[in-house]
Amino acid sequence: MTKSAAHVLAATLEAHGVDVAYCVPGESYLPLTDAFLDFPGMKLVVCRHEGGAGLMAVAHARLRNQPGVCIISRGPGAMNAAIALHVAYHDAEPVVFLVGQAERDELNRMTLQELNYSKTFSDTAKMVIEVIDQRRIAEDVARAFHIAQSGTPGPVVVVLPEDLLYGDCDAEPLGPRAPALTAPTPDDAARALDMLRNAKKPLVIAGGRLHGAAALGDLTKFAEAFDLPVASPQRRFHIFDSRHPNSAGRLANRAPAELLDIMKETDLLVVIGERIGPSMSQGYTFPRAPVPDQPMIHVWPDTDEVGRVFQPTLGLGCDPHEFIKAMLAAGAGEISAERKTWVKRLNDAHNSVMDWTPVSANDGLVFGHVVEAINKHLTKDAVVTTDAGNFSSWPARFLHLGQENTFIGATVGAMGPGVPSGVAAGLSTPGRQIVVFVGDGGVMMTGNELATAVQYGVPIKIFVANNSAYGTIRMHQAKAFPGRVHATALQNPDFVKWGEAFGAKGFLIETEGDVESVVAAAMAYDGPAVIESRISLNHISPAARIDEIEAR
Repeated sequence: MTKSAAHVLAATLEAHGVDVAYCVPGESYLPLTDAFLDFPGMKLVVCRHEGGAGLMAVAHARLRNQPGVCIISRGPGAMNAAIALHVAYHDAEPVVFLVGQAERDELNRMTLQELNYSKTFSDTAKMVIEVIDQRRIAEDVARAFHIAQSGTPGPVVVVLPEDLLYGDCDAEPLGPRAPALTAPTPDDAARALDMLRNAKKPLVIAGGRLHGAAALGDLTKFAEAFDLPVASPQRRFHIFDSRHPNSAGRLANRAPAELLDIMKETDLLVVIGERIGPSMSQGYTFPRAPVPDQPMIHVWPDTDEVGRVFQPTLGLGCDPHEFIKAMLAAGAGEISAERKTWVKRLNDAHNSVMDWTPVSANDGLVFGHVVEAINKHLTKDAVVTTDAGNFSSWPARFLHLGQENTFIGATVGAMGPGVPSGVAAGLSTPGRQIVVFVGDGGVMMTGNELATAVQYGVPIKIFVANNSAYGTIRMHQAKAFPGRVHATALQNPDFVKWGEAFGAKGFLIETEGDVESVVAAAMAYDGPAVIESRISLNHISPAARIDEIEAR
């Protein structure tokens, strides 16, 4: 029986294991919306903004280690979703964006909402696939899923002319192609093993391409068998248990000097599953670009990426988990007493850095009090998401996470992912505790997706750090133009009432005395909640105060 192209497309999504897709409805893809009715195993989540829908798809990819799917309408809808494309590209997350387009016979006439997607997304998508023949719709969509997951994962845009979706199609739906997992060559494995065994002060940095319980479990076995200290990079803090004796801390943006100075003594950097961006590398100084100061092994699943910025001593274009398994199979050999001392030294420094010492301020609550209280209520499999801003440095510094947790934050530093990512967590991995950290700036950009959380019953806990400013920009302003405050102050709504207007429960933290009881009540509440903290602007981060910056 002949089906519509939209129906074949929906069947192809189902064949690829899609059970949740995120959208803002549009007339350019109405046949696909209708086709979803015939596939009850696939939930079409209706979001409030295309940027929110796209960011949910990115978070879904992180949570499920499979492509997230975002469906958006042509022109303005696609441009609204562009932030999510940018995030997915920099975070190396596989996302398939299905984007509407004008009818084929109206193209190149400046018709309503027409857009040249190949030009527009040439720098933020791995590929733009324009479907021009409905007979190839299954083939093109299957290709998009394959490309999104191959090599360095990333976003793929599939362009769907409106008239094409209505057309008849006798093509069969297509399922996924088997992934090609690459292991290190015997020679590369032997060389890596030799470097690991001979190093006195090795340091492993484990990144976001290590997905799932098996990979993270083997990472722990690797650290224990070879007695290796393991650091987590920016916004990947769940990769290694912060309480494990081999934990070497977090290479977040502006890592504490007392930890970083010790790390720099390493005689072998082993970077596994991490591209090495500016935040993790402390502005390309550790490791130094293009030639690191230390011998370096770099493991990433794409040979084109290895060596693109850094010149490693040994670059391996292979699956990071396969590398770890090869090392475990070979064995560590004898571990020197010097290495054991090195691991303990790093772990002691890490524990010292994460030890919260209460601090008070005269212009609001220091946000570290809230983070420390959340530590007491965080479940072992909680999902934690964060927006961009200096407020996020408090959970980055003091929130304890293990490998059953998932931490989601955009490494590119985009404002807006916090709330949508939390909503996606509830929809794609239901039953888990969800904690969102977001600033007063970011929550006013994408916080409207709280409506989506309420509509679909996601018990999200949104902690709003309100310092009535674009705080990060205020900090940079203090450095560059001390005493000249301009264009950074914000007049905000009452976030408690704001949350309640959406149907969430509102809570307020104003003083240190409020923290423990309010956090406990909010975390125990069984529905969505917004918890506003009136925080200090002066204590902008654990490592910086604005008055001290301006006094320099």
